[in-house]
Amino acid sequence: MTQPDVCLMLVVAQELEEMLIDILLEHEDIVHRFGSQPIDAHGARIGYANVAEQVRGRSRRVEFQLLMAGDDTQRILDALRERLPRAEITYWALPLLSYGRIN
Repeated sequence: MTQPDVCLMLVVAQELEEMLIDILLEHEDIVHRFGSQPIDAHGARIGYANVAEQVRGRSRRVEFQLLMAGDDTQRILDALRERLPRAEITYWALPLLSYGRIN
């Protein structure tokens, strides 16, 4: 496996969390490691799941952080488009300046 040099961030609706985990585990050949956490999403283009979210002005989402080789970023995005064609997934990629493990 190539050393990761990108952190690909994905933000999805809570109901897609388990499905996304399954897809990422199927692609462990290119996703070196990933984590997830619940977040509140803010912004003008956020789709609210219900009136309570509209009133609060934020929407509950799950954010995934994928460590991977930058050359594989498009491959995982294409897999997500194929498996989740109507999902509203926000993504961005950040350069990974350093990666290692302290034992």
